[in-house]
Amino acid sequence: MKIIWNKVTKFSQFIAIVLFVIVFFVGFTLGRKVENKSVLGSPTSSAVFKCSDNKVIYTEFYKNFVHIKTDKLGSKYLPQTISASGARYANEDESIVFWNKGNTAFITEGNPNTPTYMDCSNQ
Repeated sequence: MKIIWNKVTKFSQFIAIVLFVIVFFVGFTLGRKVENKSVLGSPTSSAVFKCSDNKVIYTEFYKNFVHIKTDKLGSKYLPQTISASGARYANEDESIVFWNKGNTAFITEGNPNTPTYMDCSNQ
């Protein structure tokens, strides 16, 4: 197909749209990674919690957030919330809650909160 530089053709419109979509998605993906690191700073610590039923929770702790990664939930950033004991992190509607105290942790999901990752330890 011949490109005519001084005339807009359907082919040139198609190429422009494809390039825009590629650049948009690459920028969006890279931007999210950079944004989280620039907003949250560097992690203060990280841990891997091994749970019952051969489940695993990968965590990175920040000043007021935790980044959790699991096979089922994927990757989530949760802000710290009020707790009586230990550290509690939850999303806005509290449908995902990560609890951590010392070397132990667990995750609850849904409403009412149902434990889905139990007896987790990083020892």
